[in-house]
Amino acid sequence: MKHIVLLTALAVLAAAGTAGADGSGPSATGGSHLVAHDVFGLQTLELQDFDFIATTKADGSADGWFTYRDVEDGTPFSADGPVTCPVEGLGAWWHVTDNGAGANGPPDVTTFLGIGSLAATQAFCANHPAYRFPFAIDGGNIQVHGA
Repeated sequence: MKHIVLLTALAVLAAAGTAGADGSGPSATGGSHLVAHDVFGLQTLELQDFDFIATTKADGSADGWFTYRDVEDGTPFSADGPVTCPVEGLGAWWHVTDNGAGANGPPDVTTFLGIGSLAATQAFCANHPAYRFPFAIDGGNIQVHGA
């Protein structure tokens, strides 16, 4: 099981390791979707599409992108953007867990997208808080490399 913390807009992969020969460090890629009922005051929260790629560079910066689309009790919400560090304005963050491959293995895990001020994003980055609302994905695949 490999855990990773992804912060988009202020991106950090919370994984130990040094940069590889190509100058890249730990990375994560993935796509997921799931349906949750009776969470966050919603009857149905459908995560339709959550795709991302994030890589740490030797200099500590990050590179990548994310796309997020859900439907909250019939109301669509979407966000997308680069995975970079540092940034200005709002930030977004999430956790993922790669539970390995195989049809009989446990499903990978994700949280929903959190969005907040740059200060909240920086605090998330600095503190690496525990998962608050992890969900097993219904479909997709999360891969963590170099953690």
